[in-house]
Amino acid sequence: MKRKEKFASMLSGWKLFLFVTVTYTVLFLIAFQGYIISKQSTSAIEKQYNQIIFDKMDALSVNMINYLNYLDDFARTLSVKPDLKSMIRENRDGTREAVEGALNYFRLRFPLYIQILTAQDRVFAYPPVDPKEEEQFKTTLASFPWYGQRLVLDNSYPRADVAADFHFSAFPNALYVSKNIVQDDRSLGTLTIKMNGTLIETMLDTVRINEANAVFILSPEGRILFRNEPSSAFSGDLASLGTNGIDGLIRRNGEGSGSGQIRIADQDCYFIYKLIPSTNWEILSIVPLLSLNAESVGVWQTTAMTTAFSVLLIITSFCILYIKLTLPLQRMSWIVRAASEGATPEPYDYRGFKELETLNRGIYRFFEQIQLHIRTIRQSESEKRQLEMHVLQAQMRPHFWHNSLNALRFMALLHGDSTMADAILALTRMLDYTLKNTGVLFGTVEEEKDYAIQYIRFHEIRSMQKIDVKLDLDECSLQARIPKFTLQPLLENAVTHGFRAPFAKVPSLTITTRLADGTLTIRIADNGNGMDDDTLRLLLLPRAQEGEGRQTSGISLLNLQERIRLEYGELYGIRVVSRLGEGTEVVVILPWMTDAKKEGEWP
Repeated sequence: MKRKEKFASMLSGWKLFLFVTVTYTVLFLIAFQGYIISKQSTSAIEKQYNQIIFDKMDALSVNMINYLNYLDDFARTLSVKPDLKSMIRENRDGTREAVEGALNYFRLRFPLYIQILTAQDRVFAYPPVDPKEEEQFKTTLASFPWYGQRLVLDNSYPRADVAADFHFSAFPNALYVSKNIVQDDRSLGTLTIKMNGTLIETMLDTVRINEANAVFILSPEGRILFRNEPSSAFSGDLASLGTNGIDGLIRRNGEGSGSGQIRIADQDCYFIYKLIPSTNWEILSIVPLLSLNAESVGVWQTTAMTTAFSVLLIITSFCILYIKLTLPLQRMSWIVRAASEGATPEPYDYRGFKELETLNRGIYRFFEQIQLHIRTIRQSESEKRQLEMHVLQAQMRPHFWHNSLNALRFMALLHGDSTMADAILALTRMLDYTLKNTGVLFGTVEEEKDYAIQYIRFHEIRSMQKIDVKLDLDECSLQARIPKFTLQPLLENAVTHGFRAPFAKVPSLTITTRLADGTLTIRIADNGNGMDDDTLRLLLLPRAQEGEGRQTSGISLLNLQERIRLEYGELYGIRVVSRLGEGTEVVVILPWMTDAKKEGEWP
């Protein structure tokens, strides 16, 4: 026997060992898969980023060309304005008005700085400049390579240059578009339009794919014209390459675009370049490979760390589970098997998992718990019979009141009080409808109409006031099924609030039903006091019924509205139309149903 138990214990241990081995294998496969995915994703990410950056460079090139075209057109137009030429020729002030007129004409959406250096070495500027800025502008203009030969060049075309911002040297480079102002083959001056480089550097940010992406615009000589914020990490090394270094870096076989990998600023980077059409400038994008592959490297690192931690955790868990779970469960299973064969179970003092401690103690209380369950079942059966008796008594009490009302009615008839007898009869019929099929949630329009008429009859006797009730019911609608107690609350609101004193007219109620397109429409109109617009607006608002000032009419209408919408949906409900002093009309819109509904059944 002991040898058999020992063999079973070893077999159970091998099962757990097999489980751990399978777990290790799965973890290794997951780790290897993460490594493969990270390698493949690196190549895929580079291709995707390459396409994304090329697309963004195309968009940036289009925007740059558009900006240059705008500035060219503006320079051409401004340089041939007759009034501007006249002011320059006569050395008169007024250039600001001429420039402002051109700006308004073109409706340019970005700020421009207009400077005109006349042949008399006078500077007209808009916005105005101080003497220091004026001298810096002259120096900047004279530094342009074409400036010394401007008279012999073709004056039909503006020229674009990039230089330091003469307003403030700490600013980024600025874009200058210049045009010679000529009249009668004589130079009157040079028009220069400056656009702040910040606008262009902001456009460079649209090419970025992450925070570490540096974007440059380079001249044919390899000079950095514009750059975005992250480019400062590469600017020094890029400038040190010089013209030949830049040519070797971004020009491959004379193509206008390309990509590759370089090492710059002590980082392995991925670069993409593209020539801007119609210019000699190149857009250069440099991205550290680490930022491109951060996601895939992160996947691999996370997978490796998770795998190592999982292996350590499984080894620890294996030892704990075998000592504190597998061996104790085997011992308890032997105890239960012995007890099932009639033997007295041996005591086993287990300390470990709380659940197993509870299970160990429960084994010795097994038969006691069975007896306890038997007693509980017997007690539940007794309580169930008592509950059935209470339900039967509860059903008998309404019948007692029904029989009592009938007895009172006969007593009233015996004493000749027909009014009291009629009132009791109306109340009895209302009680009959209430008690009839208490578990049913729906009734026919005809049943609801009869119940409502009995209520009106009872109210007439109670208030000693005749109410004229007019019925205009569609014959087909009488068997339509609607929620029980739909009409009575609406009539109660009419007689309670609509006919409230002072009321000098004869009370009148009209009940109308119509069927159309599968919809049942019920209208209840009265000639009562009516309501003002504020009261009508708040009538069906839930919050308006809260507080001490709430009215029964609002609550009953709100409850009926909620019943209808919960039962049929938002397409159905109540609409109230009222005019102060003229009366109120309540319209109930329901789906047309004629089949019987059980309690809790949806339509």
